[in-house]
Parts: sequence; structure tokens; C-alpha cells
Amino acid sequence: MKISSAVAEKYPALEDLVKMYSSRSEQVVFWEDKVHAELEIVDATANKLIWEFKVDEKHCNQLGNIHGGCVATIIDICSSFAILTYEGKGGWGLIGVSTDLAVSYMSGMSAGQTARLECEVQRVGKTLANIYTKVYDDNGKLCYSGSHTKYCIDSRL
Repeated sequence: MKISSAVAEKYPALEDLVKMYSSRSEQVVFWEDKVHAELEIVDATANKLIWEFKVDEKHCNQLGNIHGGCVATIIDICSSFAILTYEGKGGWGLIGVSTDLAVSYMSGMSAGQTARLECEVQRVGKTLANIYTKVYDDNGKLCYSGSHTKYCIDSRL
């Protein structure tokens, strides 16, 4: 997982999270480890985080398109990180846990393409946050979208 230097400077908590994901032992394999090497944060502004994801054959189904479960995974990861760009009242220290994730599949994307994920934080409250993500292909065509609800665990740890 990578982060641009400009985004890292503006959002140090994002940089810390990227470093944590990237420093995991190779002996330990988590589900998200199957995709995080191809993820890169390319831009961030208040309440919005932009990622790029290089689609490889290992991410695709037998039809040659990115697998639906892989799409859900990258939307989950990327939208979770977006919480750390929230600049309103009462931001969270951690990225929370998922309570709901809905994904719409509108068009396929094949290996060799670079997906652009635009994650917009809609609301961050005391206990719940809502993030909406759009996933575009190389030609700027909207292929997938996701609505993600997160629960704050800051006080639990």
C-alpha cells in the first residue's frame, strides 16, 4: 500500500495506517493482504479520499473481470480509510468496524486496468459514519459504487 507524499503530509494519521498495513509480517496473511499491495492513495481533501487500484489477473473471476468479492473488499478498505479525512466536529481516532456495506455492480473491469476509487465521507457522528464510494475504470466510466456504514470503536479500545 502506498500514499502520496502530499497526502501523507496533510493527513499523518492516514500515513500511519498505510505504514501499519505495509509492515505486516509476510508469515501472517489477512484477507485484505491480497489487495493492499496494489492500492495507492493519490489524493485527499477534506472528507474525500482518492485511491488507485491496479487490477491484476489474481483479482479477476473466470470471465476475466474483477471479482465481485474483490470489489467489495477494496471499497471496504478504501472507504474505511476515508474516515481519517473527516474535518468536521467530533472526528474519530480509529477507522471503526463495518455495520453495513452495499455494493452496486454496473460494469466489469478487466486485468490491466487501473481503478480509481473516490470515497466521500457523507456523515461522521458519535457512533456511526457513512461513506459513499464510486469506482471508475481507465476511461472514466463508473463501474461500481458502494455505500458503507461504520461503527466507532474509539471508546472500546
